[in-house]
This record gives sequence, structure tokens and C-alpha cells, in this order.
Amino acid sequence: MVDGCSSGFLALDPEMRRLREALETVAPTPLPVLILGETGTGKEVVAEWIAGMSGHPRERFVKVNCASLSESLVESELFGHERGAFTGAVAPREGLFEAAHEGTLFLDEVGELSPRTQAKLLRTLEYGEIVRVGSTRPRRVDVRVIAATHRDLEQMVREGSFRQDLYFRLNAITLRIPPLRARTSEILPLAALFAARLSQRLARPAPPLAKEATDALLSHAWPGNVRELRHVVERAVVMSKGGTIGADHLMLEAPRAPVEAGIKGDLRSFERDRIVAALEQARQNQTRAAELLGVSRRTLTNKLNAYGIARPRKKVALEEC
Repeated sequence: MVDGCSSGFLALDPEMRRLREALETVAPTPLPVLILGETGTGKEVVAEWIAGMSGHPRERFVKVNCASLSESLVESELFGHERGAFTGAVAPREGLFEAAHEGTLFLDEVGELSPRTQAKLLRTLEYGEIVRVGSTRPRRVDVRVIAATHRDLEQMVREGSFRQDLYFRLNAITLRIPPLRARTSEILPLAALFAARLSQRLARPAPPLAKEATDALLSHAWPGNVRELRHVVERAVVMSKGGTIGADHLMLEAPRAPVEAGIKGDLRSFERDRIVAALEQARQNQTRAAELLGVSRRTLTNKLNAYGIARPRKKVALEEC
């Protein structure tokens, strides 16, 4: 077991340690929890950890990715349906809330739910009951809801795309998972953990990481966060064939400058050349150069300072006027 890893939750970074302390406080309570974080940061792992420490049986942890449900099926999936409720409903079926009765329901990507489904979810949270599609009879459910999203729900509330009352219901306790790039001290321990887990399944010794591999892991930006790291390491374990993992086994792309940054650099270079040319044409007279460029003398002065262009001395400029 990697140091700092218990119950399947790695916490070496100070921010992650604080998060785990919060989880230990929150887990035994019945309060709903909202987990925020970028895609791939481990929101589902945190939800599973909370459920596992809550006292509910493990089989009562039910999870669903709301983004994967079509609008026509989402209510049926969450709340169930009766026979004949819609075409294809040949038999009654319980929904995920009923399946999670006396347990935990994890609603991943809750920000993708439609306004109609948000309203039904709010009612369930407020009254502890669901109504199957095609029925009018409410059914009692005792479910703890853990919701997660990578989206900014506060902004969605301001825009009117997410119900404010539902947001307040879901975020009785809010937990934020920092991105992997903000907790680099965990990159190598996580890599070792993922390598060991897959190696155990393959009945191999866990492969060591060459220095160039560790350097590559530490220098990568990890836009896909922990999920990306796991995939990269597991692929490297396979490609290394049981030997030491080198940088080539990781198959990480070299960082590339964003197109936008390149365009900005070109524009800055173009503007600098224009200023230099205008000064030469005006024989280093800043007032005349500013007129040629169509800007004020103050703006030109600011540009000279910004681009590190030596400002003409007043003595020279006056002699040439």
C-alpha cells in the first residue's frame, strides 16, 4: 500500500489531506454532498469512499452518469416506470432511487439534467418520495444523494439553466477536488499505485520507473487529471512487458504552444516592427512617430516601455526637429 493511501483514497498533498479529513466528518451523516472538480479528478472515487464509510451496505451504492441518459429515458431511469407508461414499457420497473433505498445514489454530472428532471429530483429530495413514470402513487425512499459535476453550478444558477432551490438542496456539504496539476506530489505515488494494481492482475512484479519516465510524468500538464494518469501508466505497464518503464513507454506527447499564444506572439512582433519603422521614418521624433501610427504620444511611450524599445533621447529628437 502506498503511504497516505487508506480505504482506496490517496491523500499526500496538504489540500487532499484536508479533503480526507472533511470526508471523514461528512461520511457518517445523512446529508447530501456535492463534489466539484474537473473531469478525471476522481469524483467517483470520493463518492465511493463516502458511501463505504457511511455504514450503508456496499451493494446499496448505486451510480449513474446523468450525461449518458437521454432526455426521453432519464426520468424512467431515476424514478422507474409502470407498465404501459410509454412504448416499450412492457413491465413495471423500479428506478435507481428505489434500487438505492437505504443506501447512496451517486448522480455524476448532475449539471446535465433538464429543468423538468431537476424539478422531480428536487421533490424527491424534499419529501423523500418518488413517483414512477405512468403512476400517480408516491413511493417512499430513504436515499442519500451524492452529486458531482465539473460544471460551475453557481454560474448555471445565474444563467437560469440550473434551479437555485435544487442547488441549495444538493450542496448541504460541498467538497472540491483540486486538479492533479495542483498536487504534483501525488503524481509519482499514484503512478506507482496504478502500476502495482495492474501488475498484480497480470501476475507480474510491479515495474520500476526510469528517471526519464518520472521526469516526463512530473513535467506533463495532465489535462485529463488522475484518469489520464491511470491510462498512461497502465498502457506503459503493458508496453514495457514487465521491464523498467521508460519515457517511450509512456507515449506522452511533447507540450505544444497553443495556437492562440502563437498568434499573439506574431501580432506583438508585427506591432513592434511597425513602431520601430515609424520611429526611423520620423527620425526618432516620438510625436511624429505617434502621428504616423495613429496613436497618442502617451500610448506610444507605453508601447516603447512594453516592448523594451529604447526611447530616443530628447536632445537628439530636438536637434532633428
